Amino acid sequence: MARGVGRPRDNTLEQRVFDAACSLYAKRGWSGFNFDEVSKRARVGKGSLYLRWRNKAHMLIELVRSRACVISGIDNGDIRSDLIEFAHRWHAHMETDEGVLIYRLMVDARFYPDLRKALYQEPYPEYVRSTRLIIRRGIERGELPRDTSVALIADLVAGAVSNHVRNTPEHLREQFASRLDAYIENIVDTVLLGIRVNAGLADRRDGRESDPYVSAEGGMSPTV
Repeated sequence: MARGVGRPRDNTLEQRVFDAACSLYAKRGWSGFNFDEVSKRARVGKGSLYLRWRNKAHMLIELVRSRACVISGIDNGDIRSDLIEFAHRWHAHMETDEGVLIYRLMVDARFYPDLRKALYQEPYPEYVRSTRLIIRRGIERGELPRDTSVALIADLVAGAVSNHVRNTPEHLREQFASRLDAYIENIVDTVLLGIRVNAGLADRRDGRESDPYVSAEGGMSPTV
């Protein structure tokens, strides 16, 4: 069989570029991110970068989509377990360079129109859709009221975890890590209880009788 003409395809190129881009952007943000530095760190010719990516915004968005798949596949059969696993995965993700990258992208997009336009071309990336799927399954199983805001639950759980990661001082991180399981369970239980209590109050305002502490299966739910 005849061999192809030309240089063999480098199957590691994209991985090296994404590793270099992730590390560089996490440290320097948008203003310090450029193809020259990515090229040096990844040991790839700058021409190869322009052949693969139109500009640095395109590269970063593709990087985010390729790396932010930490939420997919969560399905333990009940909303509480699913949200606890989601919160743990999101916490682990927030501690990585990729987690820092997503946060910095959101901040920088407010100030750089080119980045904002590229970022919001796909308003609901895969990790957002996967998170919302968890909550929709909970609604379909009757664990949550039918009119539950999917976005609200996702924002409350992910937001609490993100806020704690970003605001915990370095000298308290080890102490926080030792209490992480209890902290995450507390977040999820508080959110679920709030959603159900609020639904019960709404029912009573509408003249319907319901007990927000009774699950859809008819049994008591002491944990939430």
